[in-house]
Amino acid sequence: METLVPSAAGFLGLMHGHGIVIQPFTGLTGVTHNHAVMASLTEIHPDGQPFIGNAVMKICNVAPHDNGVVDVRVEISWDSDLPVRVSFLVS
Repeated sequence: METLVPSAAGFLGLMHGHGIVIQPFTGLTGVTHNHAVMASLTEIHPDGQPFIGNAVMKICNVAPHDNGVVDVRVEISWDSDLPVRVSFLVS
């Protein structure tokens, strides 16, 4: 029986967008297609702080690739681009 050892790494990415967007993120050091990657979204206030605004935001798909690249499909229900932080948890 194999023993699993918990480990996790966190990364933050910034993007601007609205509607349905596929956004690639690079620089997630050590991430490969074999990792489990979870993501969450939050709007960023002009002062740089995360907050919950009126836009509804969803993570639709997350696809890790080799060389620290993760593609994320997001849906941001707003009429214009919003600044958004994507937080990643990798295990």
